[in-house]
Amino acid sequence: MANIYTLEPGKLLRIEGPAAVRVLNGEVYVMGIVCGPESKFTVLRARKVIVKPRTVSRLEITLGPDGNVEVAKPEEEVIDLWEEKLSKLDLRGVSVILGAMDVGKTTLTVILANKAASMGLRVGIIDADLGQNDLGPPATVDAAILEPGQAVTHLRMLQPVKAVFLKTTSVERVWKEVVQGVKRLVDYLIENEKVSTVVINTDGWISTDKAIEYKVHLIETLQPRNVFLIKRADEADKLIEAVQNKFADKANIVVLPAPPAARIRSREDRRIHREMGYGKYLNPPRDLTLDLRKTPIVNFPLFCGFNIPRELRGYIRKLVGSNIIHCEIIGGCLVAVTLNSALREPEIRDMPGRGKLIVLPNGWERGILVGLENENNFLLALGKIRKIYYNAGKIVVTVSKQFVDSAKIHHIRLGMIRLNEQFEEVEKVNYIAKLESLVARKAGSAR
Repeated sequence: MANIYTLEPGKLLRIEGPAAVRVLNGEVYVMGIVCGPESKFTVLRARKVIVKPRTVSRLEITLGPDGNVEVAKPEEEVIDLWEEKLSKLDLRGVSVILGAMDVGKTTLTVILANKAASMGLRVGIIDADLGQNDLGPPATVDAAILEPGQAVTHLRMLQPVKAVFLKTTSVERVWKEVVQGVKRLVDYLIENEKVSTVVINTDGWISTDKAIEYKVHLIETLQPRNVFLIKRADEADKLIEAVQNKFADKANIVVLPAPPAARIRSREDRRIHREMGYGKYLNPPRDLTLDLRKTPIVNFPLFCGFNIPRELRGYIRKLVGSNIIHCEIIGGCLVAVTLNSALREPEIRDMPGRGKLIVLPNGWERGILVGLENENNFLLALGKIRKIYYNAGKIVVTVSKQFVDSAKIHHIRLGMIRLNEQFEEVEKVNYIAKLESLVARKAGSAR
């Protein structure tokens, strides 16, 4: 049932979704744009939007389950302080948004994108928050387009045009790869999509020296026109100091206060958000079978190495200490898949003389998240490994039925997350990074 709300200038309305809003008369400012009579916008579940009337205005608001509307005091929000600083900036070029978790980075991303689009600019938006991505699935960075004159209230309203798979939601493990992925997406948006503005949302990892090194390296790589730092209490002070010291003469550095009424999500809330993301991009599921000799696992290329002659398998069986169902040499490492039921995860052993032996338990791969990528290393679809058939060199991957571009798959990339049948996270398989590094390092030394 719809309710009518009358707003006068000087008052703010806080709307928590799900909600559908129609402006009956007057003008209101919302998420960086002015909405006049008959304008409509939506507020997604568990998200908040602040509405500021420019004139006496009447709104028709239809709330869904758990939706809420309340009058907000001006001192509870930062809409005027943000607008004062944002209105003075040139939004062409690249803008990067930094801050801790739940300080309004995504909201600011939307506001900046809407403002730029309202000026007639074609806007590229990148979501680089691996764990709480609103543009694409978890463990990815994604790019979308906002056309001139368009406006959105949430990033989820946009469809990604390109994505990069980063294997995990723990940015601290892959931050150098995140920087490379974001740079590739920026270059794609500018060179291929001909955007005038790129707005980049980032994760909330800022509290350690390594996190600050990551954010500084990101800015060095992207060379943005604007850097926005959202400050809540003193938690971003070290990051702000590092950015100001290094980039004060190279970029517009804008420090903004965090909304006092911002809701801080619990670890459980954030986990649920990720799992909804997996489900969205893997449902409804279907199984896809790929030949690993033709479509290799690029970061652990089983069936692309040197096959072990049958007469040597007895020796390898003794090295492993149990029966084996597959063995080969990959990048200078001997890889053996064992039937040893006591082995729970891969083991790395020194071989007699020289070299490494990687022992994999049968079934090690089940449930591991993977990226199916094209020849340019852009993500085509997420998948979840169901099984590897070693006798045939085939892999079965669960993907969404909506994925129809299997002919474009060039290779598979192993992730570092294991999912169950309900696409819930059950384990971080961080040893994948060690296997990948070892095989790559040995391959390099062999060359």
